[in-house]
This record gives sequence, C-alpha cells and structure tokens, in this order.
Amino acid sequence: MPTCGDCRFYQPIDTIKGMCTTLGNETQAGRDSDRCPMRMFQPKR
Repeated sequence: MPTCGDCRFYQPIDTIKGMCTTLGNETQAGRDSDRCPMRMFQPKR
C-alpha cells in the first residue's frame, strides 16, 4: 500500500516526518495513503 511518503505533495523534513503541501501540516512518511484527510494522494512520478 502506498504511504504519504510516496505522494507528490509530500515534502520530507527528515526520514520519519514531512510536510503535506496540500494540508500545510506535518505528517508521518509511513502513514497509509488511505488515511489522507483530503483524499488528495497522487503518486510521485
């Protein structure tokens, strides 16, 4: 299953966490993409 770290909107801060540019808040890289509150997951190209 893809994770937030696999999303094109994810900007890493370190190896564990990063920023979601659509939500503007911090998120975990390993969070399941199905749990995205905005349902905006798009895979990186």
